Amino acid sequence: MTDDDRSGSTVDVGDGPDAPTPPLRSRRSSRSGPHPVAGRWASLAVVAAVVVAVAVVEAVAPAPAPAPAPGTGGAVAVAPAGAYSSSAFCTSGIGTAATAAIYLTNSTPRPVLGTMSSIGPAAATGTVPVVRRSLSVPPLATLAVDPGGGLPAGDNASSFAFAGGGVVATQVVSGPNGWSTAPCATQTSPQWSFAGGSTSAGNSLTLSLFNPTATQSVVNVSFLTPSGVVSPQQYQGLTVPGGQLVVENVGDFVQNAPEIATLVSAQAGALVSSEFQQHSSGATGGVSLRLGAPALSPTWRFAQTTATPGSTVQFTLGNPGAGPVTATFSFGLSSGSVVPRRLVVAPQSVADFSVTGTGGLPQQTPYSVTVTATGPIVVGRSVQAASAAAPPVWGSSSGTVTVAEHWLVPGPGSSGVPGTAGAAVESLAVANPGSTAARVQVERAGTTTPATVFTVPPDGVTVLGGKQVGGLEVLVVSASQPVTVEEDSGPSGAPGVVSSTGFPFVG
Repeated sequence: MTDDDRSGSTVDVGDGPDAPTPPLRSRRSSRSGPHPVAGRWASLAVVAAVVVAVAVVEAVAPAPAPAPAPGTGGAVAVAPAGAYSSSAFCTSGIGTAATAAIYLTNSTPRPVLGTMSSIGPAAATGTVPVVRRSLSVPPLATLAVDPGGGLPAGDNASSFAFAGGGVVATQVVSGPNGWSTAPCATQTSPQWSFAGGSTSAGNSLTLSLFNPTATQSVVNVSFLTPSGVVSPQQYQGLTVPGGQLVVENVGDFVQNAPEIATLVSAQAGALVSSEFQQHSSGATGGVSLRLGAPALSPTWRFAQTTATPGSTVQFTLGNPGAGPVTATFSFGLSSGSVVPRRLVVAPQSVADFSVTGTGGLPQQTPYSVTVTATGPIVVGRSVQAASAAAPPVWGSSSGTVTVAEHWLVPGPGSSGVPGTAGAAVESLAVANPGSTAARVQVERAGTTTPATVFTVPPDGVTVLGGKQVGGLEVLVVSASQPVTVEEDSGPSGAPGVVSSTGFPFVG
């Protein structure tokens, strides 16, 4: 898809002046054996009655909100350049359905040395293959590495240890059904949550649990569906040994569920978790790789959403709480305003909000979305492009809880090694959730291209097209106040099919 094809979803702005060890168990089938139920979300397992989701969408009068405080409550961040060390953790339970590539991006003007440790599926003897290598990430550039190099085909996970800060890792998966990109975690956590998976006909969903630490993790996994909670006994007290990966096929126990929210809670230890979704196939297919959120939140942000002709854009909300929550959807445009909408999500359930099926919302015009709930939830977004669009036509992504003044936004690949054939940035959205205008500067790291400088109105969004951000260069976003960003990549059938947020700078 060309820039002209997406002209309705981007705003090109002019350049401006500078501005301010047990064996690994890789499992995709059901297992037997009792496990204890414990952990923060363990009470979900004892719900006796089936709870049916109640979703009521209403228009509500807009209410002014204070500017959000900067925060890094997400799973990713750029460690300070002067840090003594930093880490990254990449996991993707993709089996042989797709291939994975990892891209290491260095935001500093000096090379950063590091080590990479990758693990693969267990051999017939029960031994776990491990490949370790040294690497040097060039200054202001991106280094491509193969996580499966030297390992048997199948699931794998990688840990990175860098002698300094400023380096982040992203992952791209690509196969016959489509491609997707997601950040790698920069921290471990005892909790991870996802919203928007599916095991309905033609779909498969796998959950990866990677423990990069030396201490064993014991986790409980539960799933929220429109019909209530599913807490498989086999997923309670699930052991993830130190330095190893466990991959579960969600469809073994949650069957024919059109929408799923996944909750991972460690009763001992910490880990990293991701989900890989295969959606349909052929002309209607796509894949998504999503890193989980390390905590639930009452606020979720999506910097760019665009409804194109024939497409379907849907948000999925998971509420693990014991009572209903009311979620308010607020919309930010480059000019004008839209009345917020409200959705009630039943306790311990999921509900959907379709922006393409709701009257009064913009069509072919990009806008930001902020979801504010009366209780902690998890939110995801999926996009189904028109059937005649170029593949892939489906994709999903997670929202962010973070606002920041400085962001690092890597492209979907590196020069000479794209994440998939023809991969490139199609647009970059900067959303300003504050009550005053934000002055923003976008630079291409490591190049002499002049910075693009512009102003984002209060509660608004500005979207740069391919003339400003196209290609695979690393982008650095600096703003006069906290903002959120979202990068949209192609080839794809519509904006949002392949998208990701950036990494906020911290420290």
